[in-house]
Amino acid sequence: MFDLTSGNGMIQAMDRGLTLASRRQTLIASNLANLDTPGYRTRDFSFEGAMKIALSGQTSPSALQATHPMHLQGSTSAALPPTTDALRPNSERNDGNDVNLDRENMLLARTQTTYQTASTLMQVELRKLYSMIREASAH
Repeated sequence: MFDLTSGNGMIQAMDRGLTLASRRQTLIASNLANLDTPGYRTRDFSFEGAMKIALSGQTSPSALQATHPMHLQGSTSAALPPTTDALRPNSERNDGNDVNLDRENMLLARTQTTYQTASTLMQVELRKLYSMIREASAH
């Protein structure tokens, strides 16, 4: 069977973007849920860095590799880059928790916008494919 979406670079890129945005939203939600947990350290990753890696087709060193043709292929975005010091908040409370509510809310809003944009662009591409299929079947 022929897969119409595998050859479409825009759909593939938006799929990776949706996956990464979803993973980042999960991390942000975890950070917010642990706002009052003593000693909790903020978890995050560079969305832009992870997207560059995903679009270049590279895999991170911790990503799984298929060693047999019958193995299922894992997502290239399955292994996220580690949190960098630049992404960490620069303040922590007396209890050792470094979650900053304002920062997390800002990141959540930004990540939601990224997700919505990727979703919209993917819908546009899928509508184009649908239109081409409809035209081809009409003839």
